Amino acid sequence: MTGLMVGTGWYGMVRRRILDSVAIFAVRRDWPDWRTHEFVSPRLTAADALRAAAADYAYWRRSPLRPRVSVVRMSANDFRIHRDRRDCAAPDCAVATPVASDGAVR
Repeated sequence: MTGLMVGTGWYGMVRRRILDSVAIFAVRRDWPDWRTHEFVSPRLTAADALRAAAADYAYWRRSPLRPRVSVVRMSANDFRIHRDRRDCAAPDCAVATPVASDGAVR
């Protein structure tokens, strides 16, 4: 079965399998020391992705190494492919969209 599972499955949110061509919103973590990034928490709407970004930032807030958290729009296929990459530093990956005022959740 192809496609990407989107949603958390908790608190009434249902996980759904979507096609690779669907545009989704994901949380991008930019790590300052390694200058790498990763994508987590795929969501169908920008509002859900912003809530996921706020929760992700709250999780890392007390860590000695805090990532910069932003919301990006990308295809489900790009997210699925990027999920297998570790320590990605490619400059052509998706960057923050104008969903948040400065592209980051603080």
